[in-house]
Amino acid sequence: MASGKEVRTSPGANWGYLMLARHNGAMSAIAFIASDPEGYALIDIRESETGVSLKPTTAVTREDFVSVIATTEAELQPRWAMLRTDPWMTPLVAAGVYLAKAYILSLAQRIMHRTPLASEVIPDFDLERPPSSSDRFNQDALFAAPSSGESLEDLIELYTQQRQAMPADPSARRRLELLVHAESVGALIACEMEAAGLSWDESEHRALLREQLGERVTDYSRPPKLAAKAQELASALNTPGLNPDSPQELLRALHKAGFAVRSVRAWELEQINHPLMSQVLEYKKLARLASSHGDAWLDQWVKNSRFHPHYVLGTVASGRWAASGGGALQLPHAIRQVVRTTAGRTFVVADGRQLEPRILAAISNDQQLQKAGRQDDLYQWLLDAKLVSTRQEAKLGMLSVIYGGGGGDSGTVGAALTRSFPTAMKFVEQAAQAGEQGQGVRSFLGRGCPPADDAWMRAQRDTADEGSQRAADAAARSRGRFTRNFVVQATAAEWALVWMGHARHLIHTAGWDSVCKQVFFVHDEIVFECPIEMADQLQELVRHAAMLAGRTLFGSASPYFPVSVAINANYGEAK
Repeated sequence: MASGKEVRTSPGANWGYLMLARHNGAMSAIAFIASDPEGYALIDIRESETGVSLKPTTAVTREDFVSVIATTEAELQPRWAMLRTDPWMTPLVAAGVYLAKAYILSLAQRIMHRTPLASEVIPDFDLERPPSSSDRFNQDALFAAPSSGESLEDLIELYTQQRQAMPADPSARRRLELLVHAESVGALIACEMEAAGLSWDESEHRALLREQLGERVTDYSRPPKLAAKAQELASALNTPGLNPDSPQELLRALHKAGFAVRSVRAWELEQINHPLMSQVLEYKKLARLASSHGDAWLDQWVKNSRFHPHYVLGTVASGRWAASGGGALQLPHAIRQVVRTTAGRTFVVADGRQLEPRILAAISNDQQLQKAGRQDDLYQWLLDAKLVSTRQEAKLGMLSVIYGGGGGDSGTVGAALTRSFPTAMKFVEQAAQAGEQGQGVRSFLGRGCPPADDAWMRAQRDTADEGSQRAADAAARSRGRFTRNFVVQATAAEWALVWMGHARHLIHTAGWDSVCKQVFFVHDEIVFECPIEMADQLQELVRHAAMLAGRTLFGSASPYFPVSVAINANYGEAK
């Protein structure tokens, strides 16, 4: 129960809700959660259409917080408005409380700041506030006193400003609201995944490290096998004392040995067919294993045989997720092999099949590309239509069109695709031209890539000599490639958010929350963990969620979005 203490908010809190809250549609209530300067939390619940208070603003104690939220969710199912998920979601997720809807004000602020659809200028919000990794496993932190400092009045004012800045055009408004709501539910999913963790075989991981690196070292020296590789490399390059972890030293040694490489990045060294390059690449692979997923990493990030990464939303321009520490989104193949479920359980790994070409077909409304996308394998359709010579050629050509390549064979294939899908190709070309001119672009729902800043525009104008002209041209081409890709990749990220949201809702509706968990997410791939006997049902649910995601974004005429699903207790084998 709440403490019973009623709190009066300022008159300004009763904003013009008749105009502002229609975005909630059938939803009847919005509930604000704010820190209480005299206690733990304040909860303010209002009728979404009129702004009339449904309950007095109530102070809730730390001990009663979970039960009050759970009861309110069951009674009203409001959209929960909070500045951030932290600190409120930690105790709720730990107690198994499911919130159907949310409005995360900080994420909404970033979206509204960058979107070209906003009717008013909205300031940005600092989303880069990494948590302490140790706090995630501290039971006292579950109910830590909130420290955000934002009052209830502040949150209501922020929400009001965001609502006032929504576009007047109904279609644009609907899309932007969907983006904010999907991003907010995504934040809830991130909290739930972080708490659930990814099943991890610690003993196999340790065994892999011993096999690849040798015995664990307790100081900052290299593990034995890595140290031996470093010595072998120094000898092969005739550079005693070489530190191969230093890019500058390694580059000088390679130049001295006659290799005219511009950098020591793996992708460049892989182009050179020479035994010495194999040695360098082998060392770099082991060094990455030691630094990114070695014993210290295992000690910090895996607790009770589960990996608990912290996901970060809103900081990547395209809307893709990031991870704060732990390298969650860059697990190498060898490490994926130790991601295993316990007995009786399995992973259901689902990814949007050839998602970006299908997204391009949808946002450009290219009927021919949509026709190609009606097949499970779009690339095979291109091959069967004799637009390409091989399926791999189809894949590389299509990705080249989206990402702005065009050299070599991909350029020839790109020309064929341009003739076959002129509407789609014109769409991405226009996005590229906008970027080259310093203009902004947006995703389908409205996530914005803002115009270039003043410094970039000045550099484009300051081309008095040949060198500055070349630099300006290169910068324009680079920005054009970015905006060309942005319109597709950002919309693909939106589809993935909506897909996850539908899957989460369907799992909850089916009553499977306690046994079926989403445990991992990378770009367009979702990983669930469930009992083996439920895997087939879960994969059908996930496919249905993908269909719903397409319809939610693009309506009843949505293109086909097939999903590839693998069921395996070993994540590495499911990839």
